Amino acid sequence: MTGPATTVTVRVSNTGDVLTKATLATGEWRKYDETPLSVVASDGGSLQVVIYGKQQPPKPAGQRGQWFVSARR
Repeated sequence: MTGPATTVTVRVSNTGDVLTKATLATGEWRKYDETPLSVVASDGGSLQVVIYGKQQPPKPAGQRGQWFVSARR
């Protein structure tokens, strides 16, 4: 988290299992080994998202952000 606190939901896409559904504060971070993942943040601009070592483009502040992490081949 690099911005204000925001609600983040992380699900395993193919099972629907919820790994995280919480409000994350500035400075908090999470790492997941499961894939594929669906990540949704109520304020996408608050997150810095890294997928397989590559930082993802920032989302607009104040808007919902979504990311998909595919299974590694």
